[in-house]
Amino acid sequence: MPRHDAPGRDEGEDGLGVRLIVGYKLTKAVAALSLGVLFLLLGKAGLAQGLLAVASILRHHAVEAWSIELSAWLVRAASGRHLEVVSFALLLDGVSSLVEGWALHRRYRWSQWLIVGATACILPFEVAALVRRVSPDRIALLFVNALIVAYLVRRGIAAARDPRRQQG
Repeated sequence: MPRHDAPGRDEGEDGLGVRLIVGYKLTKAVAALSLGVLFLLLGKAGLAQGLLAVASILRHHAVEAWSIELSAWLVRAASGRHLEVVSFALLLDGVSSLVEGWALHRRYRWSQWLIVGATACILPFEVAALVRRVSPDRIALLFVNALIVAYLVRRGIAAARDPRRQQG
């Protein structure tokens, strides 16, 4: 079956940047969804206590700041369901990244603005998390997310100015 390319699909100078963002989003989605499902399954198998320590470390190092905030709030509100809460945050983060990566891969006109909006909204949480606890992984996550926003905004503005670069 032939691949359905959205109108205006570009593989030129911006192709590499878009492919890197798509790869990042899809890799992150697969990792978050896999870990979320794994934690749920292992929690149901009675391994919640040991996994809670791992989930706590993961919550502080490997997910977006908004999902850290959400899971921290839910953990306080739902005593005894820590693992399920972390799983929920990972699954939500994974679905969000999957939708963003898929849409950008398809080069839908709105996809870069979806990612700009979603990523820009979490930047304040990333900064707050960094202020609370400085770590190299948090600095890297903030840098990558800010770079994605800046790149896609610049790309969108350039496309709006040049009719030859209009996206589908």
